[in-house]
Amino acid sequence: MVRPTQSVPSSIQPRSASAPAAPAPQSGAAAPVAADEVSLAAASTQAQAQSPASPVSAEPTAATAPTTAAPATPSATPLVPDVPELLTLEEAGQVDPARPALGTPAFWTAQARDEVDFFARVSVDREQGGFFTHLDADGKVTNPDEKFLMPTSRQVHAYSAAYRMTGDLRYLQLARHGVDFILAHHVQHAPEGGVYFTQRVDRSGAPLDEAGSSLVINQQTYGLTGLIGYYKATRDPKILEVIRQGHEYLTKHFNDPVHGGFFDGVDPKTGQAATTKSYNSTVYPATSALLELAEIAEGDFREQVLDQVEELGSLFAEHFPDPETGFIVENFTADWKPDWRSWQRQELGGQTDPTGRPFLDATGNPLETGTIGVGGHNTQGALFLLRADRLLRESGRPDEARSQAWTGVARGLVDGMLERAYDPQHGGWFDVFVRETGQNMWHTNKAFWQQEEGYLATLALARLTGESRYREAADKTLEFWDQKFMDRRSEAGPDGKTALVSYGDRQTVAADGAPLTDPKGAPGKSSYHTTEMAWLAREIDRW
Repeated sequence: MVRPTQSVPSSIQPRSASAPAAPAPQSGAAAPVAADEVSLAAASTQAQAQSPASPVSAEPTAATAPTTAAPATPSATPLVPDVPELLTLEEAGQVDPARPALGTPAFWTAQARDEVDFFARVSVDREQGGFFTHLDADGKVTNPDEKFLMPTSRQVHAYSAAYRMTGDLRYLQLARHGVDFILAHHVQHAPEGGVYFTQRVDRSGAPLDEAGSSLVINQQTYGLTGLIGYYKATRDPKILEVIRQGHEYLTKHFNDPVHGGFFDGVDPKTGQAATTKSYNSTVYPATSALLELAEIAEGDFREQVLDQVEELGSLFAEHFPDPETGFIVENFTADWKPDWRSWQRQELGGQTDPTGRPFLDATGNPLETGTIGVGGHNTQGALFLLRADRLLRESGRPDEARSQAWTGVARGLVDGMLERAYDPQHGGWFDVFVRETGQNMWHTNKAFWQQEEGYLATLALARLTGESRYREAADKTLEFWDQKFMDRRSEAGPDGKTALVSYGDRQTVAADGAPLTDPKGAPGKSSYHTTEMAWLAREIDRW
């Protein structure tokens, strides 16, 4: 990852209406698999035990940019008309009660529509731009005065994907609505070149982050997610300039030329990188940006992105699998030594798992200290390897040894999670575990994004291996997802007739699928994963 990116112009403006019209929806490009942190809630042990969410559900909200940086200026004339007052209950909220068969292309298109139509009804800020971040379980805006980059960027990606799946111009209009807000309020120019993103702003777009706070790598790469999705839908060259400059900053400041990979954070004032690496700095940059960026980059730029994907895949395959526990290692020093920290290192003396069982070591004695693994990180990491190898082979980089090694690691991780994290009784995937014992930590709830990762990983292995056990797990997960996570309610419409209405996807459910009251919108939750799941499932079915 040492090859520098080409320099790009500093003027970043959206394409004007005089540019060529957006192309017809495309069907050949895959969206990135991205995952949230984990579902996060309580601070104390008692609160954690009582909370319906796990202690890692909200993604970090570290500040990202000095207020003095000059934002990009959006064009006065947008590519498509202003977002209209449409997507009403009648035309966008109702769900066809005759659902398409599970897993069919029509099913996935219907799921994407159900998801983005809900967010279009409840989250669009038509007065100040962008999208509201905080939505309760019914879609009500709970805090209009705080907007986060990641859910905004992810909604842009979701609307762009829905447009490409359906050809419905309304979704492209909504995507543009979010792009304009990102360019005007989140994009910041670095004095030495490249751009980075502020994370948190108020309703009007004024920065709320503390100036100079560390830039967190997965927040930065998720800033690119929506722009990449929007570019794939429009081929707007000025949007590509923003993407290139964001990649330039990432490569220049986060890359470790000595030991490889990316660092967790960077000080935007000094350019000094953190001394730690992690799952967040390895898999998320690839799944949130690089895998899709490779599809739109050309020439030397594309070769550089492919180099980065290959390096991250090799680092993951070498350092992350842990045969002693069956869970991956998730935190590292700069030179790739395990370095468990923060909530992923827990003092367990006197604690029990959600069923009341104590945590015991291999000799039957109480386990005093344990490390916390995330089921979805394991399945997402496996899917990353499978997608990365496929991308590299299709890009003229066939390597049989690499393919066999990465597929072997992916199978080992998914097999381990089928044994430890999958729920064969109800379907679906559990959240957080004590890695040393394989017991659930804090709760037995299931988080939305982890169902996507478990489903897609088993679907991919079912396609690649033909083994029925992967297909059976994928099918049962999808049934659980459709019945328990997708929130559809019978309501009376303006005409007095009762109709089934989409309320998007739930963030968390209990082990048996009972709905919990976690918010539908948060810094780590928007419409992204459900639409990405739909897009990638259609792609994997063609493997």
